[in-house]
Amino acid sequence: MEEATEQEAAQVVQVENTKLREVITWAIFVAAVATVLLSMYNVWTMIGLITGPLIHLGLTTFIISMAFIRRNPTKIRVVWIVIVQLAAWGALIYIYTAQHEILAKLGFASGPQVVFMMLLMIVTFYYSWIMFGPVFAVTAGLFAFYTYTGNASWLPDVLRTADTTFGRATSLLAFQAVGGTIINFSFSFLFMLLIMGSILQSSGGIGFVWTISRGITRRVSGGPGLVAVLSSSTVATFTGGGAANAGITGVVTIPMMKRAGYTPEKAAAIEAVASVAGGITPPILGAAAFIMADFVGKTYFDIIIITAIPAVLFYLGLATYIVFSAQRDRIVMEVESEIPVIPRQQFLMQMTQLVIPMGVLIYLLVQRLSIQLAVFWTLVVTLALWAFFYLLSRAGIVNAQEEWKNARRNIVQAAILASGIAMAAATLDVMLSAITQTGLGLRVASQMADWGQGSLVLTLIIAIVASYFLGLGLPPLPVYVITAVLLAPALVRLDAEMIVAHYVMYYTALVFPNINPPVASTVLVTGQMAGANYLKASIEATLFAGGAMYLPFLLFFGPELLLVDGFSPTFFHIFALTAVTIIIGQAGLAGYFLVRQNWPIRIIGMTTPVWTFTYLNTRDPLWEIIALGAVALVVLYGLLGKRFIKNA
Repeated sequence: MEEATEQEAAQVVQVENTKLREVITWAIFVAAVATVLLSMYNVWTMIGLITGPLIHLGLTTFIISMAFIRRNPTKIRVVWIVIVQLAAWGALIYIYTAQHEILAKLGFASGPQVVFMMLLMIVTFYYSWIMFGPVFAVTAGLFAFYTYTGNASWLPDVLRTADTTFGRATSLLAFQAVGGTIINFSFSFLFMLLIMGSILQSSGGIGFVWTISRGITRRVSGGPGLVAVLSSSTVATFTGGGAANAGITGVVTIPMMKRAGYTPEKAAAIEAVASVAGGITPPILGAAAFIMADFVGKTYFDIIIITAIPAVLFYLGLATYIVFSAQRDRIVMEVESEIPVIPRQQFLMQMTQLVIPMGVLIYLLVQRLSIQLAVFWTLVVTLALWAFFYLLSRAGIVNAQEEWKNARRNIVQAAILASGIAMAAATLDVMLSAITQTGLGLRVASQMADWGQGSLVLTLIIAIVASYFLGLGLPPLPVYVITAVLLAPALVRLDAEMIVAHYVMYYTALVFPNINPPVASTVLVTGQMAGANYLKASIEATLFAGGAMYLPFLLFFGPELLLVDGFSPTFFHIFALTAVTIIIGQAGLAGYFLVRQNWPIRIIGMTTPVWTFTYLNTRDPLWEIIALGAVALVVLYGLLGKRFIKNA
């Protein structure tokens, strides 16, 4: 009898929790809509220097609090997060009411102002902890702590700063959390952009992507693997890539690859690598791209142009490794039976809802509209198309119910992600304020130049390694911001072009930690989906992304690939050499080019990028001849081997 009573009580609690989660989901949805409307209103009516970000933080902290409760709605968690939320709102409201006085006396805050500004910093760091884990929040705290203690006698001379007061440091640090560049990006367009991506996802654009991918890759060696590459790269154009991208496409591509004969580890690796590249795939890049545009003084459209060729080379390396390894392992599979056929009417509807908004976004950026206006009008077009097809569906002309049934869920997920980015933005602005106040950027750049001993190659290696290790504990966005402020200047001091130095830091922050062990965060997601061994899957991901590993070095010493001089004859020369290098390098890693390769030929193929890198660094034609000679040897070995097998 007691057991029955306990079971009934457990069922009651479960039902109550389900109802509570439903209420919370609607609360997040309403807050997301309010946040988007606020950003859209700000496009035409400037709300104020810090008023808009203050309201934005108020809404996004609420969304994170609701997500925190929804994850595990226990009484203790509810009470705790309510206290934190009230503290956040209290600090934001006080700063809003005193903003004119704070701005007039910035750096000379009064006692109550210091208290509330310190409170704002603490709750911002805590919400970043909720979304990204303790490492990011603790790192931000250390930067802030350094601002207060930079003049301490126990610090080495290279790190010691000028004297400051507690009130001055707190005032300048906390003000950046609501008035900094990055939080303004979040408020102005990043939140809108992510919600727009979720609407495109909900409108059935994925079905259109599957159909196109199936048509391109059918009857090709490694077909299912190439479907993963094509679908992930296409979906990344409106999601920005990463683990979210893998979650959308991996549910179809990973089982498909496993049925075709790929091991779970290889299936997880392919999907992870293809998804990670979303951050460098235009037109919608990772959030760090908008910050890079501000750092280097370029428009967002310029960044799109700069990132186009590296994205092509990245996917070229991944696709060639998939094809070569599939031919080596005799994986051939028709993918037509794996992806359901979509009725023509539905296909056209999905195509319209994906292609038109993306076309509008690209057109507006080409016309040099600000990213804020471009995102605003693209979102308006997306919503208009959504409403149009909804009316057609209600009239029975088209069937769009399947596409829209998950719309609220997708928008809620995007809102939680966007709110996390808002917290990261505020936290990063505090960190940038700490770096500026202490002069840490100049000190680190000077120290790196000493470590590199004046060698650009050695300094680049130090910067990339540092970026990788930072990425073991931090999300890509803060990794890029930290390396861009602290490490990129050291490269620029040694005559590297600013955009090249920043792009390499951007690339390594987004790609390296996400697919390389021991962290490989995106592989962790795809590995769980595939039922794969995590470590083996991350090693496979490193192999599949072999071209991506040496691409930063080729880009750094071949700035023509970033179109710094446009489509010049030199660009086509360097692009052709780099593309061939990547193909042959991947063939060496796979051990196959037309035929299976022996180890001497594999080593020749794998070292081809070294000779190309040396040529780009020195511009000595001898190294290009050596690189092309290595390519010729690998190709000749494959042709002769295939002919020998055919004659036998």
